[in-house]
Amino acid sequence: MNVLKDTDFPNGGGIEGIGKMDCESAIQNSGNGSNYNNMKTCVIIFAKYPSANQVKTRLIPHLSPEQAAALYSAFLVDSCQAVTHLSGVTRVIAYTPPETRAAFRALIAGDAIFIPQVGMELGNRLISATRWASETGYERILIIGSDSPTLPLSYLRQGILMLVSRDIIIGPSLDGGYYLIGFSASNIGATVPFVFEKIAWGTGAVFEQTVVRAGLTGATLGVLPPWYDVDTPTDVAFLKAHLAAMRLAGDSVQAVKTECFLSDLS
Repeated sequence: MNVLKDTDFPNGGGIEGIGKMDCESAIQNSGNGSNYNNMKTCVIIFAKYPSANQVKTRLIPHLSPEQAAALYSAFLVDSCQAVTHLSGVTRVIAYTPPETRAAFRALIAGDAIFIPQVGMELGNRLISATRWASETGYERILIIGSDSPTLPLSYLRQGILMLVSRDIIIGPSLDGGYYLIGFSASNIGATVPFVFEKIAWGTGAVFEQTVVRAGLTGATLGVLPPWYDVDTPTDVAFLKAHLAAMRLAGDSVQAVKTECFLSDLS
């Protein structure tokens, strides 16, 4: 899952500010809720605490370590805020390192369940979070990262609806990973942990390998439209241009913290 990198889980602390603009009112008005049926549903956001030299290191030296951490903080806040606009969906923050629970609670506004990531490798952490959700009684389980702040809410809604009739859903990212994976709990014994095993995490083969393993389970698969994540200076330049184009076109922008931070960099 290239929005969830195996190198994205070092320990650390501290956080920089995310810009001078007052964006809170924009965030509160950046989306609208949508109702779903009564199937118990959660969206798990995999996140690490935004610490300098621990996050978005591929942006250094294009950005300073503190700026890279602040940008990731904006991505994380925007991603978590977007999920609040999915009515009837529980927001779960799977965080690391484990000692940052209180700091995450201070960073992420609104109702959420906070669970620590468990396991040394990314695959094990994904298995643990998925099993936690299933054992807690969630019937539809979606997992996303925090590297795609402009990910359309419509893709999440589409994925939630797909899980009424599909066992697994996946949203491919343009770098060969995936920005979302989801499961129906009704057949989760056949799909997890199998689809998270023998994956070359952090490479361009993640999506392909995951689809192959999903096929081997015999589970029904749903595929969402591709989207992009942001890891490199080129990605940041594209993100900034995309946000500007959305504003020019009169489209709604949900990644307002990110937009504010990038504006301050100019």
